[in-house]
Amino acid sequence: MNCITKLFYYCLPVLLVCFAYSSNSYAKGIAAKPEITMPLDSSKVDVRKLNTEEQKKMLENKEYKYDRIGPAPKSLWDRFWDWLWNTIDKIFDTKGGNLAWTLFQSALVMAAIVVIIILVIKNDIRAIFYGRSASVQIDFKEFNEDINAINFDELIADAVSKKDYRKAIRLHFLKLLKELSDNNLIKWQIDKTNNDYSIELSSSKYNSKFNELSIMYEYIWYGDFPLDETNFRGTISKFKEFKV
Repeated sequence: MNCITKLFYYCLPVLLVCFAYSSNSYAKGIAAKPEITMPLDSSKVDVRKLNTEEQKKMLENKEYKYDRIGPAPKSLWDRFWDWLWNTIDKIFDTKGGNLAWTLFQSALVMAAIVVIIILVIKNDIRAIFYGRSASVQIDFKEFNEDINAINFDELIADAVSKKDYRKAIRLHFLKLLKELSDNNLIKWQIDKTNNDYSIELSSSKYNSKFNELSIMYEYIWYGDFPLDETNFRGTISKFKEFKV
């Protein structure tokens, strides 16, 4: 063994004895430490009260109002509206006012329903749901906006020869409108809907049959219904039965 190792073995017992002695002394010191008690404070306390007048002066002193910014004064216009709404609230808080308000709301709902119904009647409802046919388009402008200048028989024959049966049905329906217009049963206009013509025919014997043909035409044309020769012949017979 070298010198350092020998020195460690010689000094180890001495270090252990010193450590044991110091630990024992520390433990005795803790055990013998006296308990500390707080003395009872019997001094007299002088309770002071804030002077009410002084407190009031401090609260009213503007120099101490750092974050107290009052609301801006209302204008004459603002005060008018406050008065108006308060008056309305007082009126509708009564029994009669509540009844009047209920009737007014009911009238608004009924008016809205009537407007919606009128808009639906005035528009081609089938065109709204089914849309215009994109495969075959016939614009009234190609007829120069004059239904009396159209040779329907020639156009129908041409469409049938090409097996364009949907176009032929449309032409048959336009021919029907022309016949009704020639007999002063309707007033034909380019921007009118079939519902408009139905209303004009409501007091005549043709109304029921016209509505039937109108629905059939709209289903075939706007619904883009595929039409073969057999179905076309059956549909055309319905149009031929309509005599003005």
